[in-house]
Amino acid sequence: MKETRMDYLNRVLRQVRSKEAKQFVADELHHHLEEEVRSLTIAGMDERAAEDKAIKQMGSAERLGMEMNKLHRPRVDWIMIGLVLLISSIGVLPSMHVSPELYNDNGFLLREITYLLIGIFLAALLMLFDYRKLRVFRWWIYGGTAFILIALMFFPNTYINGEAHFRIASFTIDSSVAVTALVLSWMTYLGNAKTASWWVLPIVVISLCSLMMLPSLPAVFVFTLTLTALLWGRFKDKRKVIMWGYALIGALVGIMIFNAESYQLGRLYAFIHPEEYRSNLGYMYLRNQELLARGGWFGVGGGMEPINEGHTNFALTTITYYYGWITGGVLILTGLFIMYRMLRHIRSIKDPLGQSIIIGGVTLFSTQFLYNVGMIMGWLPHTGMSLPFVSYGLNPTLQTFIVVGLFLSVYRRKSLIYYRKEARGDEW
Repeated sequence: MKETRMDYLNRVLRQVRSKEAKQFVADELHHHLEEEVRSLTIAGMDERAAEDKAIKQMGSAERLGMEMNKLHRPRVDWIMIGLVLLISSIGVLPSMHVSPELYNDNGFLLREITYLLIGIFLAALLMLFDYRKLRVFRWWIYGGTAFILIALMFFPNTYINGEAHFRIASFTIDSSVAVTALVLSWMTYLGNAKTASWWVLPIVVISLCSLMMLPSLPAVFVFTLTLTALLWGRFKDKRKVIMWGYALIGALVGIMIFNAESYQLGRLYAFIHPEEYRSNLGYMYLRNQELLARGGWFGVGGGMEPINEGHTNFALTTITYYYGWITGGVLILTGLFIMYRMLRHIRSIKDPLGQSIIIGGVTLFSTQFLYNVGMIMGWLPHTGMSLPFVSYGLNPTLQTFIVVGLFLSVYRRKSLIYYRKEARGDEW
């Protein structure tokens, strides 16, 4: 009896090319045969005859194997890959216009291309990596996140613009690394179907307090919105509690603004009325708008206009100034399509961890992207918010490509997860 079934299954599996799908298909067909044999034996048929009939009902092993191979083959989102390569190519442009008046180093372009290649390689590795194994490594992820936060809070060895950094050889751990590690930890934690909601509040407090100690306002802002989206998607039955919790956080932020120092309020006033602060805090707002206006549709060719942070936080200004609003518009639209591409697949993912990865990833990306664009347009105050895929630096580049790589890993396996849960009701 077993030999007949195993022979049939082996002939089916010979047509399935993906090693990952082979085990899945074998489990599904075995489960289906067991159910059919049980149904026939209950109806009074002999067990051996019932198995023979069940196998016969499934049809040709070769034909079924080809159907299973087509249905469960690994998927590659070539549209997403194309969008990422397009926006990354545009993102190289600001490094070609680093002003020697502001920066003596002229190796930005080579390093930017190197960082880009490292990011692409990392994203490719993560796409091939089975994201479900993050559950296996979750304690390593939690431990690594704890190490990063402790290093930044208690053992920083350098400060840049008042923000703590921890340098190891040529690699620097900063707030962007901390945010990436925290988001990855929360994705893994909330991706567990048995996550206990009563542990969430104390871990939220610890996470936020850790970032506030750095201190980095952009990091706190990005992480808070990303965590809100993750909690909103994970605990649908407790959304009122989440709203009240963040209402309390909003009240605390209001109190902090009310009691802010004069120089902090000055930055806010400079954003609202830059003309009144044109000699100091309002200068960058006016200068940025001037450069955007001078760029026109096709940009200003030649020269090295001194643009402060023109390859980092104001990279979009550099692109628009030198290459015009057509190029800048293509960049913005590409970023929006990347967000849409990730969002449209959330409902088709049934695995809680896969959903958490996409929700957290798209929020992490879109928060930074939309804020930076709004900042350049003059709609939001200037902060140290980088533009994903565009701003110079190893850490922001790796953060963005980790998001893309994990999304591609989920997308690659979405048919396996979907059918397995629908057919067998597994809890992930």
